[in-house]
Amino acid sequence: MSALHIESGTRVALNGDRRFPMASVSKVPMALEFLRRVDAAEIDPTESIRITPQQFRPGHSPLAAWSGGRAVTRRVDSLFAMMLRSSDNTATDLILNMSGGPVAATRRVRELGVTGVEVDRSEARTFADLVGLSDTIPESELYRYQYFRMRDALPQTYRDAARERYGSDPRDTATPNGMTDLLARVHDGTGLSPESRDWMLDVMSSSRSGPRRMKGLLPAATSVAHKTGTMGGAINDVGIIKLPGGAGHLVVSTFVNTLRSTTWRRERTIAEMTRLLYDYFGEEYGGVATASAPWPSVGASCSA
Repeated sequence: MSALHIESGTRVALNGDRRFPMASVSKVPMALEFLRRVDAAEIDPTESIRITPQQFRPGHSPLAAWSGGRAVTRRVDSLFAMMLRSSDNTATDLILNMSGGPVAATRRVRELGVTGVEVDRSEARTFADLVGLSDTIPESELYRYQYFRMRDALPQTYRDAARERYGSDPRDTATPNGMTDLLARVHDGTGLSPESRDWMLDVMSSSRSGPRRMKGLLPAATSVAHKTGTMGGAINDVGIIKLPGGAGHLVVSTFVNTLRSTTWRRERTIAEMTRLLYDYFGEEYGGVATASAPWPSVGASCSA
C-alpha cells in the first residue's frame, strides 16, 4: 500500500517499494501514452474503427461478449472509456496498439519522471502466459476463440503451475509507491492537456468495478477515480479519493498478491486499509469523518 495526501505531500506506505503484478491496473499507464498522442493530434478520438473477431481478446471483454461473434464498429473515444471504466481487454489491446505498444507506454511513464511501473505485454500475451501457452505462438493467433481452444487443450496441472508463476513474474509489475507517483501526475495534469486530464479522471470516477475494494467501506457519496486489477492471485485497486470537509485529495495504491486467501478476504483488506487512510487524513487535514459507513478495526498497524 502507498498513499499520498496531495495538498500536504504527506506519505505513508507499507511494502511501498515491493513489486506486485498490476493485472488491469496496467491500463492506467497505458492510457497516458494514448492521451499524449491525442493531445499531439496523432490520434483522432472521434474516428470509428471496425473490430473483427480476430481482434477480440480473452478475459473480461463486454465488447466481445456483446458482439455475437461478429465484427463491430466503435469510436476510439468509446474504446478508451471501455478500457478504463469496464476494463475491456479487447478495447485495451486496440488502444495499446494504436499508442505504440508496451514499450511506448513504459517510455511515457519514464518521461513523466516515474519509476517502478513497467508495461511489458499486451492483454493477449499476458493471458497466454497466465495459462502457459508458448511464447512462440504469434499474437495474431491469441484471439478470444482460438485462445480458449488452445487453453482448454492444456493439462490442468500445467495451467495451475503457470498461474502460480504469474505471481512472481517481474513483467507488468508496479511498486505501490511508483503507482501513487503516477496517479499524482494524473491528478496534477502533468504531461496532459486539461481536457485529457479531465477525461481520464471522469472515466475512472464512473467505474463500477471492485465495489468491495477501495470504495467498499467509504461513505456512498465519496468521489473515487480508480482502476481495479484482477488476475491470478493479484487483486488490486488504485485511485484518487476526494476527502470530506475540504480536506483535499488522497492518492491510494493497494496491491494484494496471494492465491492462499479468499477473494473476499483480499478485497476486505483493501477496503479496510482504504477506510483507515480516509479517516486519518480526513481528520488530520480538516475533514469531518462520517459515521454513515461503520467498519471494524483493521487490527494491524502500518509504518509511515
